[in-house]
Amino acid sequence: KQWYQRRVAITAGGDYLSRITLFQHPETKNMTLPPPHQTIPRAFFSKDQLLTGPGENIPPDPQTTLVGRAVTLDPEHKLNWWREDLGLSEHHAHWHLYYAWYEPLKIERQGELFAYMHEQMLARYDFQRLGVGLPPVLPYGPGIHWDDPIPEGFNPKLEHYSFRASYMSIPASSTLGSQQILASVMETHKERISKAITMNYFEDSNGNKVPMTMTKLGCTVESDEGSANKKLYGNLHNFGHVVIALINDPDERYGIKVGAMMEQITAARDPVFFRWHKFVDSIFEEYRESDHILPHTIHDLKMEGIEVDTVSTQCEPDKELDSKDLVDRLYTKMIEKKITVYVDKTEKNPLKSMLQYYPFNYHFTVRNKREEKASLVFRVFLAPIRFAEDLDARRRDFVEMDRFVADIDGGSEQTITRSSEDSSVTLPPTVTVQDIQDGKCGDSPYSPCGCGWPRNLLVPRGTSQGMWADLYVLVTDWKKDAANEDTYLSASVAYCGKRKSEYPDKKPMGFPFDRKFSKSKFPDLEKMVKDVPNSATKQIKIIFLENSD
Repeated sequence: KQWYQRRVAITAGGDYLSRITLFQHPETKNMTLPPPHQTIPRAFFSKDQLLTGPGENIPPDPQTTLVGRAVTLDPEHKLNWWREDLGLSEHHAHWHLYYAWYEPLKIERQGELFAYMHEQMLARYDFQRLGVGLPPVLPYGPGIHWDDPIPEGFNPKLEHYSFRASYMSIPASSTLGSQQILASVMETHKERISKAITMNYFEDSNGNKVPMTMTKLGCTVESDEGSANKKLYGNLHNFGHVVIALINDPDERYGIKVGAMMEQITAARDPVFFRWHKFVDSIFEEYRESDHILPHTIHDLKMEGIEVDTVSTQCEPDKELDSKDLVDRLYTKMIEKKITVYVDKTEKNPLKSMLQYYPFNYHFTVRNKREEKASLVFRVFLAPIRFAEDLDARRRDFVEMDRFVADIDGGSEQTITRSSEDSSVTLPPTVTVQDIQDGKCGDSPYSPCGCGWPRNLLVPRGTSQGMWADLYVLVTDWKKDAANEDTYLSASVAYCGKRKSEYPDKKPMGFPFDRKFSKSKFPDLEKMVKDVPNSATKQIKIIFLENSD
């Protein structure tokens, strides 16, 4: 009851609850809805920004006004613009809105998708941290610094959420309604899950063995309807969000507002979100690195008769890139964008600082030595180049950029060109309130659930000097990998799946980086490409245009 009351208050009339209803009702499930930042602006913008009236000066985005001293005292401010990106919050909120833990499972592999989507958020976050000179995010959770104070503070600057001072500790007990949450019990639940990973099975409520899989592990950690045993293994993921959100007022005796970690639509703004999820991902890593999951062999990756000769990128022409090298160079910039939102039916236009990349094309030269036409799935990844070349040590660095299918005629060599704007990772262009009012939309050809990586954050920011990264592609047989004959890879499917349909790709999510590598077989990326002809890699440079208009 409190959960629903809070959402009604935040959304000024229940926009959140309306979205749940519209997504589920058979007559409105394909309805196109405007992005939440337009209709729930209080979850995205500060009160000062939303008080601006027509004709008044628009206050700048608060994160752009931070002075050097604030950044020096807390370097996490360097990535405020990324954590507070509108699309990032919407992606996370819509994923959990559609795959709600309290509802029946939507797809068979929902637990695996929960693990993979958050793993990719972490990989992309660490990529950005490297670009601004910050170390990879450290885990924080039961058994890992759980008894230590949280060094990072956070001020969400949002009307319905409180700030968290730095170096606050998790309380021994927190209360949410009639539910008491004990930090020590959460540690016990974590230990039971780790034991289950070691034994390679869970125990259900009747004491029966439930085989360990990534899907069952993901469901159990999130405590959704696919959990092996909620009573025995608890509600680890969700309770972590709750106890951190209630850190200022654990039993709500003082009526202090909750922290941003309480709600999926605001949680990713808080630096501790990524520390908590690095802890959650460490549980999945226990399983990925266990002896129960065998490393991939050359046979697992190789496709006979198919060779990828070259891979490259080329930016589309742009006047801002005149005189710049467009081949194997990706460019980004920061823009100040005026956002149209509606507060109590009144239009407001706050400013938002956002990263933007310059569109580009991939070029893959592929040779099909077979006689028959081959239907191929291109799995495209990007990873920062670090000092360590050990492929297993870099495995969690690879971010998925795209996954798509193309046909290659038998006995031919073809160059496949693919636009970055067509990525199956990102959300298709969103429909605004103005578009709907102008009648420019109908039923969406894509999933209208709003889940999908923000288009503007597809390419990591890079550095002004240029940040080197490995572009990698693995091509495999789509006839074998497709979940069924009629399935296809549409926009945003990589992180979000497809509505009312099984996940379209039978390979493990994140393949081939879904498990540990054998150091003797694949010591580094170059050796893997050499032994797997249907793959290729290219070093590219990501350049941030610091003084771009």
